[in-house]
Amino acid sequence: MWPELPSDSWDCHIHSFDPEKHPFRAGRTYTPPPASLASFIEQSPMSRVMLVQATVEDGYAGLIHSLAHFRKQYPGSTIRGTVAKQSNWDELDTRTFDMLHELGVRSVRVHGFYGGSGGDSTAIYETLRSLAMSYPVRTHRWTVSAQLPLKTWAALSERLLQDPELSHLRLIADHNGCATPADIGRSNLEAFLELLRSKRVQVKISALYRRSPDDIPAMRSIVQRFAEVASDALLWGSDWPHSDTTAGGDQLAPLRGPQEVAEELRLLREWLTDAQWRKMLSDNPQTTFA
Repeated sequence: MWPELPSDSWDCHIHSFDPEKHPFRAGRTYTPPPASLASFIEQSPMSRVMLVQATVEDGYAGLIHSLAHFRKQYPGSTIRGTVAKQSNWDELDTRTFDMLHELGVRSVRVHGFYGGSGGDSTAIYETLRSLAMSYPVRTHRWTVSAQLPLKTWAALSERLLQDPELSHLRLIADHNGCATPADIGRSNLEAFLELLRSKRVQVKISALYRRSPDDIPAMRSIVQRFAEVASDALLWGSDWPHSDTTAGGDQLAPLRGPQEVAEELRLLREWLTDAQWRKMLSDNPQTTFA
């Protein structure tokens, strides 16, 4: 079912939801079903994972609980965390950041959708400048992951490459930089590829089903362009539990299970060289999230 994987493979983008213990935030765009880390472990061959706090979560309490529980229950596995930049971010002190880092947090996430400012490149730029000077980025070398429209990445490109205040910032573009097959040959994609070439941005190969829902194989040209330009920039994430994020979505079942994720990985194995495959699943995430 699964293609042959490096023994130290990573899944760099999963979520876990327990709304009974950690209720979702009010005003959210969608409501995912409960999804436990134990369920993920039962379904996945990966023993190294990045748990991402989703926009629907009300703070990072659920992330803390999951990181601590995973470490205790699965001592032979590796878990890292990504905390969302939500409204209380500026209130967090150094002790809180130190605690999060000790638990395994290695990244802060900026989300430009679901009411975010992803279409405003100036606002995102100012956010990135602020994060570049923040304690966890400066002291603990956290990465900054961002889910932004491809056109926003393109609009940011020149400033990201030229602003000395951002020279130490390690950025990760979530979900393929939101590139789709229709972007091949267009200026926005070329600007994004330049960011990958610069080694300033990595890209998560994840949620292919969102970028090309009716024809996932059509993403081959996008993935191969990423790999040809900067194989050191590749990361892979399953996006488990694959919730429907449609506006108004309420208690919708996961869209995809292990069979679909395995099929996605089989496609990626066909599209990538041996070296690119290993870098994406093992070498790159180990360096990024150590």
